[in-house]
Amino acid sequence: MRIMSITGNVGKDPQARQVGNNQVADFTVAVRQKRPDRNGNYGVDWVRCSVFGKRSDTIMKYFHKGDNVALSGQWSINQWTNQQGEPQFSLELSVNDFDLPHRSKPERSNNQQSNDPFTSSNDSIEITDEDMPF
Repeated sequence: MRIMSITGNVGKDPQARQVGNNQVADFTVAVRQKRPDRNGNYGVDWVRCSVFGKRSDTIMKYFHKGDNVALSGQWSINQWTNQQGEPQFSLELSVNDFDLPHRSKPERSNNQQSNDPFTSSNDSIEITDEDMPF
């Protein structure tokens, strides 16, 4: 069994399709290459991803274009020849496990107060030994 874990950004919103009685969510993920080229630019590898069954509902609900995601599953290489006779390859991942994208916290409106002493304050905070719980 060939297992692969990737992190990257969703290329476009997932698309749903039916395979027999199962729903499948298909999407692509752009994975940044680890090393830059001679010009210092990092390339991107595109991975086609599919999620089957009930988990596809979660993908359809929470994954969107641009989201940073972490996925793992069984990988395969799909090979074909295009109309010009050139060989083509794609890396495909049948996703078994995934983390939901991180959502940024909504910004507070100006009239909301925060009880966090470390937010938006340039004032120093004095802490004494009596303030320490140990």
